[in-house]
Amino acid sequence: MKFRLLLYLVLFSLSVQAQEYPIDPDDIYRSPVRAVLNQFSITVTTGFNSTKYSHDLSGFWYLQSATEQFISPNTGEPLGTEFDVYDNWFNNPALSQAVVLIDTFDVPYPPIANPVNNPLLLRDLQAYNADSLGLGFKGKSWGIPINLRLRYNYKKFRVGLGLGLEFHTVKSMSPTINNMNIRNYEPNFKKAVFFNYYLNLGYRFYDFWDWSFAGELEIGKQNMGKKFNKSLMNKGVYFNLGVSIEKNLSEYFRIIIKPSYDFKNYTMRVPETGLNVQHKNPTFKVNFGVSITIPELRRSPMKSDHVQLKHLYTDPQTGRVEEVRGQPIWKKQNPKVGENHRKLWRYKYKNRKKLNPY
Repeated sequence: MKFRLLLYLVLFSLSVQAQEYPIDPDDIYRSPVRAVLNQFSITVTTGFNSTKYSHDLSGFWYLQSATEQFISPNTGEPLGTEFDVYDNWFNNPALSQAVVLIDTFDVPYPPIANPVNNPLLLRDLQAYNADSLGLGFKGKSWGIPINLRLRYNYKKFRVGLGLGLEFHTVKSMSPTINNMNIRNYEPNFKKAVFFNYYLNLGYRFYDFWDWSFAGELEIGKQNMGKKFNKSLMNKGVYFNLGVSIEKNLSEYFRIIIKPSYDFKNYTMRVPETGLNVQHKNPTFKVNFGVSITIPELRRSPMKSDHVQLKHLYTDPQTGRVEEVRGQPIWKKQNPKVGENHRKLWRYKYKNRKKLNPY
């Protein structure tokens, strides 16, 4: 009885001392560098891009042979006995050769052969007035992107910078008019590598449990690679509107899916003519990846420490008290329910054979 009473007195004394001498919050170490880095997130994504190309050939004649496709400036007068033609107007307009006048079609009905002195040339080359026909070409291409973004987070707002790399595949383009025996336009390349750099602005407008939704705007420039003649290209900034759908596995780690749409275009100058070909190339994107926020606390140095809540750790050598986390970044640090594993073992895929019901 006396021993039990003495034990109670000792425990009471210790509890009183603990209440009288709590740990001063100012004595708890938290890395100031990590506190700053915690305001930033890194996002890496890939996915699928679908680009729709379209252009018209206003101001030009369109000419085709069995193997070639050209354009020639339309001065408003009939083609003369000899004129210049340009090829590769999609990405690199260049003077090709001078040709002799052939049969001309500028109304929407099948070509009719007129008497000419060179029937062989007539069979090889045909001309169409793009102005009167409203002639142009359109087609879809696709690409695989890789994006890297660094952003600063302030409450629900976000601002950052991004870099993008796209492996782009170009397909043939069909004419905008039918029944004129016009072949699809074939660019002089099939694959290209595009580079993007842009400013990202966003606002997280809705949260539901561990899901977040953010509207984002990107403003940037696109470098379309070596296949396009930059000295002849005039290209402004592009705009991208999208919604980032984020599954928050923890406060530091999230999986994202982002559908978005690019508004962009470019102009190719045709040398020595003073004329341009206007191209539109908007892109629909579906990207997915991961986003990581740099933790403000380091992982506990104790390998056996798996405490789910953030907690204090005392260095046995220096005696410094430090706030740490016991979980990796992809697990919740402050769960609402307080469970590391909310799904019981009996329901997990690892126990699909029901060898262990517990």
